[in-house]
Amino acid sequence: MGILDKTVTTIFVLLGGVALVGVATDLGTVVAPDNDREIHAYETAPRCSTAPQTPAECRWTEEFTASDIHVVPEYKTGDRSAVLIGASGARWNTGFPNSGPILDQLDEGDRVTGTIWRGRLTEITANGAAQETGAAPADGSWPDIVSLVLASTGLLVVVTCAWRLRHRRATPAMDATIVLSIGLLFVGLFSAIALFVLADLLSPSVAYNFWLFAAIFCAGAAWVTVLVRRDLKSPRTPGLPGIPI
Repeated sequence: MGILDKTVTTIFVLLGGVALVGVATDLGTVVAPDNDREIHAYETAPRCSTAPQTPAECRWTEEFTASDIHVVPEYKTGDRSAVLIGASGARWNTGFPNSGPILDQLDEGDRVTGTIWRGRLTEITANGAAQETGAAPADGSWPDIVSLVLASTGLLVVVTCAWRLRHRRATPAMDATIVLSIGLLFVGLFSAIALFVLADLLSPSVAYNFWLFAAIFCAGAAWVTVLVRRDLKSPRTPGLPGIPI
């Protein structure tokens, strides 16, 4: 029995598809523009004339001493952080999204230059290299990346469920299309993994390259579509239910 065999389950699946499209729309039209505006404000912020006493729109740099350094390899999840101690003795517990190019080279007592913006320590520099902290403005591409995956899946689900509700029963093509929509979620996951692998090999900025992700995702989606279509056309053994993929 397929998921679209009953009208009630089809309606629930349809609502799930609508929810995916709604989340994708919010990410693409609200979250992504907000991130872009914050990045623009950060990049164009002037240098502070004096050390700000409260969170300010200007950027201030000062020297910090690194302590309590924690690093894990890029391909692992874990604590990437350091305590940065300012000249006043203030301690900044600072997390990092990546291990390099500075954090994994730091030793206890090493000096770095930190950038403070809106009361957040957003970046450190040392030996001619720069590294963003976890408090830096979020990259504007990740909401678009997630939106692409969710919108593709949600729209396919909505179209398939509407197609099913116009007929008395589900067809193998409808079931195969639902399988394809689920497959797109996995394609999105594997595309993200591929992007982070490339980022580890090339540059951390690659991890948030929307167009590179879109190219990998579209290639994977085309491959999954071919597999589903080929399986749909393959002959079935009489008396046995067909398996969409």
